[in-house]
Amino acid sequence: MKAIELARNIVLAAPMIGVLPLAGLCALAEPAAGADFGQPFPGFAAPAPLVEFASNWYVRGDLAYAQVTFPNISPFTFGSSPSVLNTYSAGVGMGYKVNNWFRTDLILDYRSQIHAIGSGGTNCFINVDNPTPFQPNPRPASCTGQFDSEIRRWDLLANGYLDLGTWDGFTPYIGVGAGVTWARINQSVNFAFNGLPCQASCGFTNGSNIVTFSDFDRSQSSMTYRFAWAAMAGVAIAMTDHAQLDVGYRFLDLGLITGISPVNGTSVTQRVRANEVRAGVRYMIE
Repeated sequence: MKAIELARNIVLAAPMIGVLPLAGLCALAEPAAGADFGQPFPGFAAPAPLVEFASNWYVRGDLAYAQVTFPNISPFTFGSSPSVLNTYSAGVGMGYKVNNWFRTDLILDYRSQIHAIGSGGTNCFINVDNPTPFQPNPRPASCTGQFDSEIRRWDLLANGYLDLGTWDGFTPYIGVGAGVTWARINQSVNFAFNGLPCQASCGFTNGSNIVTFSDFDRSQSSMTYRFAWAAMAGVAIAMTDHAQLDVGYRFLDLGLITGISPVNGTSVTQRVRANEVRAGVRYMIE
């Protein structure tokens, strides 16, 4: 009888014996799972913070209309009054905005070609084939000079600007710049009398004076480099968060330039100045 009751108790307790080990395993595993929950998988690193590239750098492009003044006798026209030529230019550059008040940039400009063709008369002396006692050699004549001038010019200037504050997207500024200008010059002057080459020495009087004859025909092809400087003022108008419309005025001193005078074929050195109206776009790189 006791044996039968013992057997019945073992059968009833058997399920509990299997559940207790499982419960123990769950109790051991649960804290570990709770500790690892929400942590990234060890195989993946956290993303690096974003870094801005070339912050405060900008690029720019400009177009300009200029009146270029050649004072006194110009190697590109003739006469003693100052001559003004209308030219155009296109430029590209890159700059850096130091802060909200100061920025600097480097600009390369190409100026439209200057091409002048014309003629001018000058009083000279010539020799004729059949002199007479009443018209001896040399005798006065008017030689005509035909001239052809062609100039191509580039400018490279480093500039600094002072921005004067911003109001409703408008930022006025002033600035100065300095750099180098270089020009390719091709010129020729040929004098003729009645369609023939004019061998002459200008400025002498007829009579018994000894006149030294020379050929005033001239031509040159050269590349010149000169120091240049500029002063400018304008306003930048915000178009987007990164782009601004830049409109302004610039005065340029392009240094000395040497050309051939069409009056007598001699060399003429002059200082060239330009007054520009410019418009362009600046784009901030971020």
